[in-house]
Amino acid sequence: MNTSISLAVLSLFAFGIGSFLWQVAGANQAYAPSYMIVEGLTFAFVGLIIHFIDRHAFTLSNKMIGYGALGGVLAGIAVYALLLAFNMGGAGSIMFPISRLGMVVSVVLAVLIYREPVTVTKLIGLGLGVSSIIALTQ
Repeated sequence: MNTSISLAVLSLFAFGIGSFLWQVAGANQAYAPSYMIVEGLTFAFVGLIIHFIDRHAFTLSNKMIGYGALGGVLAGIAVYALLLAFNMGGAGSIMFPISRLGMVVSVVLAVLIYREPVTVTKLIGLGLGVSSIIALTQ
């Protein structure tokens, strides 16, 4: 398995467990904004540690700062919406698959903006992924 695939698998588990913790927070009626602040500060701290370990200066263009800020706003909305859904008793087996349909948005944007090739294999894989998510929410 190549390094980029290995890192994607690591990301899969980290996102999966981190997302499950949102359900734990919701099941325990945690106040969503407070939980998000702790999670966000910890996220920033991890970024600082990586900067320190890599001995790399903070360098980011204004454009990338804007994208990072927009990504943060969108991530905040997504996490808040899921935490509220879990606070209201939403089942993880339904909420997680629905929220992960966002992969379709990401794939469409990658094709439109980066002109990534659309192959039959990719379409079949995406279709199977979407259909499995729809089946899981039934």
